[in-house]
Amino acid sequence: MPVIPTRFVVEFGEVFPLGAFVLGVEPSMAFSDNQGAPKQQERDKETGRLVWVVRALDANEEAARFGAEFKVKIVADHQPVPPPKANGFPFAAVEFENLTITPYANAKGRIAHSFRASGMRAPSGARGGRSAASSGEQKTAA
Repeated sequence: MPVIPTRFVVEFGEVFPLGAFVLGVEPSMAFSDNQGAPKQQERDKETGRLVWVVRALDANEEAARFGAEFKVKIVADHQPVPPPKANGFPFAAVEFENLTITPYANAKGRIAHSFRASGMRAPSGARGGRSAASSGEQKTAA
């Protein structure tokens, strides 16, 4: 029987045509049924590497009607470093590399989606930006 893909590759510019901004990077915490268990950072099921969550903001003001903040999971040995902020702007502009989307239905039947990427970088054409590769992050497929 053929395997139906659940994760789809998408172009960053098609999903976020006006761009995006990084709000922060934090560890993704693993789910546990045992509330007394110590919290542990999530590890990728395929590689065993650490999973990080990048909180970001869609630059499209129309997206604010639906919640402009979104999260992207990145698998990396070390915490990913956002691109530098430009000219005192409070948030760094970002592009996510090898962006994928996974649609799903939650327990209440609501259709939702999640994002993964292999890394992040300053938007192409941005001046003074540095890529995730130059920030010391090791990239892997998410």
